[in-house]
Amino acid sequence: IEGEFAQRALKSTNPARLAGRCAVFAKTDMIHLQQKATPMRDIAMGLCESLARGYKSSVARGKEFLEVVSFQGGVAANKAMLVAFKKILKKNIIVPEHFYSIGALGVALSLRGKKSIKRFDLDNLNKEFPSKQEEENLPKLSLDYGKEKPSREEKDYEFLSDGRVIDAYLGVDIGSVSTNVAVIDSKKRLIAKSYLPTAGKPIKTVQDGLREVGKKIEGKVKIKGTGTTGSGRYMIGAFVGADVIKNEITAQAKGALNIDPDVDTIFEIGGQDSKFISLKNGLIVDFTMNKVCAAGTGSFLEEQAETLKINIKKEFEEIAFSSNNPADLGDRCTVFMDSSLVEHLQRGFPILDLVAGLAYSIAYNYLNKVVENRKIGDNIFFQGGTACNRSVVAAFEKILGRKITVPAHNEVLGAIGAAIVAMEEEAGESKFKGFGLSEVKYQMKSFECDGCPNHCLVNQVWIEGEKKPLTYGDRCGKYSEKEKIKKLKKIPDFFKEREKIWLSGRKKRKGKKIGIPRALFNFELFPLWESFFSELGYEVILSDETNDDIIHKGVEVVTAEICFPIKVAHGHVLNLLEKKVDYIFLPSLVDFEKEDEELKRSYDCPWSQALPYFVNSSIKRENYPTKILETELSLRENLEESLRKVGDELKENPLKVKRAIEIAKKAQFQFYNNLKEKGREILKELNGKRGFIVVSRPYNGCDSGLNLDLAKKMRELGMLPIPVDFLHLEPSIISQDYPNMYWNYGQKILAAARKIKKMDNLYPIYLTNFACGPDSFISKYFNEEMDRPYLELQIDEHSAEAGVITRLEAFLDSVKNREVLEKRPSKARSLLSRASLPDKERVIYIPYMDDHSYALEAAFEALGKKAKVMRISDSETLREGQKYTTGRECYPCILTTGDIIKVINDDHFNPERCAFFMGTAQGPCRFGQYRAFQEYILKKLGYEDIPIISLDSENSYGGLGIKFSILAWEGIAAIDILRKAQKLIRPDEINEGETNKVYLKYRDKIRKRIKSGKGVTGIMGEAARDFKEIKVRETNRPTVTVVGEIYVRHNPFANEFITDELEKYGLKVELASMREWFMYTNEMHKEVSLGEKKWWEFIKNRTRNFFQEMIEKRLASPFREIVKGYEEPEIEEILEMGEKYLHRSLRGEAILTVGKTLHSILRKRDGVVNVMPFTCMPGNITVAIMTQIEKDYPGFPILNLTYDGSHQANYLNKVRTFVYRVGAYHRKNS
Repeated sequence: IEGEFAQRALKSTNPARLAGRCAVFAKTDMIHLQQKATPMRDIAMGLCESLARGYKSSVARGKEFLEVVSFQGGVAANKAMLVAFKKILKKNIIVPEHFYSIGALGVALSLRGKKSIKRFDLDNLNKEFPSKQEEENLPKLSLDYGKEKPSREEKDYEFLSDGRVIDAYLGVDIGSVSTNVAVIDSKKRLIAKSYLPTAGKPIKTVQDGLREVGKKIEGKVKIKGTGTTGSGRYMIGAFVGADVIKNEITAQAKGALNIDPDVDTIFEIGGQDSKFISLKNGLIVDFTMNKVCAAGTGSFLEEQAETLKINIKKEFEEIAFSSNNPADLGDRCTVFMDSSLVEHLQRGFPILDLVAGLAYSIAYNYLNKVVENRKIGDNIFFQGGTACNRSVVAAFEKILGRKITVPAHNEVLGAIGAAIVAMEEEAGESKFKGFGLSEVKYQMKSFECDGCPNHCLVNQVWIEGEKKPLTYGDRCGKYSEKEKIKKLKKIPDFFKEREKIWLSGRKKRKGKKIGIPRALFNFELFPLWESFFSELGYEVILSDETNDDIIHKGVEVVTAEICFPIKVAHGHVLNLLEKKVDYIFLPSLVDFEKEDEELKRSYDCPWSQALPYFVNSSIKRENYPTKILETELSLRENLEESLRKVGDELKENPLKVKRAIEIAKKAQFQFYNNLKEKGREILKELNGKRGFIVVSRPYNGCDSGLNLDLAKKMRELGMLPIPVDFLHLEPSIISQDYPNMYWNYGQKILAAARKIKKMDNLYPIYLTNFACGPDSFISKYFNEEMDRPYLELQIDEHSAEAGVITRLEAFLDSVKNREVLEKRPSKARSLLSRASLPDKERVIYIPYMDDHSYALEAAFEALGKKAKVMRISDSETLREGQKYTTGRECYPCILTTGDIIKVINDDHFNPERCAFFMGTAQGPCRFGQYRAFQEYILKKLGYEDIPIISLDSENSYGGLGIKFSILAWEGIAAIDILRKAQKLIRPDEINEGETNKVYLKYRDKIRKRIKSGKGVTGIMGEAARDFKEIKVRETNRPTVTVVGEIYVRHNPFANEFITDELEKYGLKVELASMREWFMYTNEMHKEVSLGEKKWWEFIKNRTRNFFQEMIEKRLASPFREIVKGYEEPEIEEILEMGEKYLHRSLRGEAILTVGKTLHSILRKRDGVVNVMPFTCMPGNITVAIMTQIEKDYPGFPILNLTYDGSHQANYLNKVRTFVYRVGAYHRKNS
């Protein structure tokens, strides 16, 4: 790689843009670039630059680089990487002489001068690195429904004896990993085929395939029609002269139906893509493809086999079948699986068990992440190259308990299907250029077009003997065929119409310049801002339309793993800074106007709310003269007040500001009216014709640069795209069934679903983005509502046009099929909260989060209810939870769902004697959706009569009243205090285990006392005396605080026992308390009731808060000496500290995490560990702010840890490095 690869890359003049998030996305981009004729040198250099950008954004995360940077490790041998880093970092980069082994040299040098060195013999090594642990294994693989191996051999076709030429049809399937060519006769019988690896050279591979097939049949057949399919179908279609270019979904279905007209389900797993197809009466009724992850594909198996040094074709399945105990490796992504395999090998797992486990992994990933909850039929075909691996077939059969058919020639069924389509759509003489194409020479060129701000990278293939090149990459069609442009002119562009309405109120002013980012909620609220500032005399400047430069600048500067639209918003802020505007208006928009009283909230997404805080942590504002106008803004409560503050900051006359506000509100109202009027006009003109509603947020549906010009692509395919806000969306039509849908755009999306159902000619395309938190739940409710086919598209910086077009084409086919089949019934359901308690005979099962769950159990039982804390989460919890989720949901939701499923799976489970407890909230975090989602799962399983109860202060704790409230609070507060004493004393105990013994003794006493309906004050005095009697060493240990998301920080399985791990390395751990959250919610309730002038609610909240604090102080009093220096701060103190970086109007745990971190610094702690679920919305806000805190408090160790159930490659390295930093910081400051 440092040789030929680097040499090629260094010859590049136009490096291609590739995704840098992970190897899988980069590989996908490389394949699509190859299929758009991008020269290999440009892809190679693009990969180097992608790695450098990924390092800057994902590893460095906003940290400063000094002028001279040392480049170390094996990759430093690649000279192209050195060039890439110099370009991206703009620093002087040196490669030291011993770059390969510099880490080992550092370890050796660190031992100099040390008096004692820990030496390892084999026994010590075994203790330090535990061998294989006892884990539940998966069933032995076997083919239980027939052991025949599908034929891949080609029988000689019997040509006509008199030598007459027969009519034939050619199909070419050009995929990411393999290229297949097939020729059939007029009876759809296979004449010849070729199956070759694409190897990054699609045109050459097609030439080789044509040569191979041509030798067998040339002169014996006349090609009457040619079809191409696969991700490279357009380029290869133009190259070979295709008559039909068809998507892979339809081609695979055609190939399967030719073998068995009764097939109802197709699993197709190729090299980089996997597909699920559902058929009815020979027609596609549903389909889906893998969205972003290649874990359930052939490429995944190939890479893991390479890690294990196993030949994928000759050895894999034989080894897999020989395993008696297949390892349960889960369904992790390719990158994590690679490290997981290494970890399992180090723990002593036999290779044969890992190979068998991989076969299961690909099946589980496909079923959980691709198929999800779709119906799987009885007649299942397994197609694609991966189906040739019988161990994967066996894994599917074991999991599903039914036969999986691998049809003959499964590896080329896509090509056969393309040939069948060519035959069915034959129209005159074929355009096929002949088998002589295999010898034609061609040349690839690329250049950057500077005709507009898009700066498209244009790729061309010049073919010998042809006057015009094949051209790709020009978004406007300037260099490519003009046919698409003619087609576009025939179909109205309603997105352009919307843009005209959006910008219709612009006024020319010559005052100071105020910039508005062309991003997020501004795609809806720009008329409001523009009118307000214009009326005050300012010139309003919109950032440029989203282009590659804006996207990549945004992606490079972000300091947390956030969604694509937020990354792009950063790029727009930078674009305005570069324009040197005087001001940029960057509000924290908390919520929108509430359109229905039944819907209690109408929040903006937390990440969108946090945009100014993200920008502060990622962009060096001191480098620009522009002033940022920040304000927290609620359209529901304080629009006028917030804009008055902006006016004050601009030193404008208050009367002038008041008038500007009124004019601005009228402009926004007019904008909404104009959208509705245009929508009514369009729907009337449709007159029953088919229309496609792009169901999206304005900022991802109406930003063509962000969504790969989706509307244009739809129009090129003959589809009529309509913006969702052209529909008259009334949230009131969903308020009765979704009262806790507290996101503004969630309300509109579900209202759109109901509106669409009323018109039989409308079909939705649901547009979302990777890591969109709200959509992980909203999309499921949308699916329940829909009574017709719809397409969900997930678009990000790594998305490629080919994948989007494939899905659109296949969706269009399924829509046509739907129109000849019966309408599917709607599955709409009510998500009304079941707040009231179940009857006494039902046992209330409570998820275990920490031992505080036992206090809740006891409080229920004190009131005569049966309650039981579920078993502590474990690997079974995770496995069961993953079966019923997609991985997009919060990790706590996955685990609590798994805990519920474990109860259901118990041999003694009785649905008539069961109820589940799940806490709730009213946004903006996703926690408030768990209960609704888990009801959805219970309904799927046939248990819709099992209640899931949610108790909160607003429903008087389900009728249990004040006694329940007091008992539960006493138990929770008492266990908080015991936990703190346990963690402070345990690291220094002389007699190992004594602290835990005391803790458990009094935890159980508290549990019994609460259950009896009595208080625990007396017990706390006894407990304090026993804790004081524990013998301890006098030490000066470093102390760290664990903060973050409440469930993950308290659930030891969820956080991989992080507090134990830190203690093992000699640290004392302070865990952010449970009471912190309760006191915070009290404070927020007080603020809301005060703001809404609900005086009685305000008094109740103040009273409750007073008694809770009084109870807690009484319980903590005996522990005063034990917890000295670690007393719980007042919640107002935490909030005030947090407000140094973000406003309290951003509800949720982010401000608590930030405030507690600053409190820990003030209290002279030696470090902070911030734990959170993967893609946690509040958690990623804190990750960004932690970057700023590290700059403001140089040297203070902060470790951000995310969890999703997968064993991360460098998790322990991160922890150990943090421990080292903590030790150094402690020694420096002691």
